[in-house]
Amino acid sequence: MAFQRLVKQHPVLQYHARTGDGRALRISDFLSRDEFHRLDLYAESFRLIGAEDQLAVALPSPPPLVIGLAFNRGRRNFSERDRQVLDLVRPHLAQAHRNAELRSQLAEMVVLLEGLADATDRAIVLLDQSRTVRRASRRAAALFAAHLGFRLAAGKSLPAIIEAWLTQTGRPETLEDNQTPGQPLVVEGGHGRLVIRFLPRGEIGEYDALLVEQARDQTEVGPLSRLSSREREVLSWVSRGKTNPQIAAILSLSAGTVQKHLEHIYDKLGVRTRAAAAVALAGGAAALWSGLATTSDDKGQ
Repeated sequence: MAFQRLVKQHPVLQYHARTGDGRALRISDFLSRDEFHRLDLYAESFRLIGAEDQLAVALPSPPPLVIGLAFNRGRRNFSERDRQVLDLVRPHLAQAHRNAELRSQLAEMVVLLEGLADATDRAIVLLDQSRTVRRASRRAAALFAAHLGFRLAAGKSLPAIIEAWLTQTGRPETLEDNQTPGQPLVVEGGHGRLVIRFLPRGEIGEYDALLVEQARDQTEVGPLSRLSSREREVLSWVSRGKTNPQIAAILSLSAGTVQKHLEHIYDKLGVRTRAAAAVALAGGAAALWSGLATTSDDKGQ
């Protein structure tokens, strides 16, 4: 495909890949009409579909992968308002993409359990329509016994704390795309923290499922342990798609102070971009931010 072969000529995509700054940008921000027309990328791709300009945003993704959304037009008339609107929805697009990835990963686990219940090392519990236990992996049974003092068995009801949580959560299929599917239940116990997530039936099969993991204290080991509490807060909001001005408003800081914290975070984690820092957080400290507040409104950059 011509576009894939000539992608290194795409100025917006290369900027997103190089900097990790996924804000909305136009090809015309980088190239004049004549400069664009001289590219093989234009001759073999954009010209064929009648596109004279493109406005695109990138979503957080591990480098060198670039995931984004682009709009083409036959004239160079993308306005600043078009750019602002796309920047406003970008955090919501990023959250929706993360949610879709989570659903896909959890669905794969449930498929595995349905075929290999005793063989899998995943901690998964399948529930019937009345939310009693239908099947559980050995790992799930061991975690329930250690953390809750509860013996999982087919036909048995769930512990009261989980029943209450499921009742309060309701049916997650009613969630909007920018909301977190199956907000986890976190149970503190003598053996550490148990994190339980709910995957509703319909995602992949006929059963509801609980996915269980024993969360370790990520503050004790790894590069994230070198971050201060304020740096962890800043990184948490970065991973949720917030811009520096948005983070500054949330944490009652100046945008310059937020940038300084980011520079320290980059140094301590050995990364260069916001996207790479967010990936480091996702890979090493998924449970670290369970107590942080979330916000429902995003403002423009």
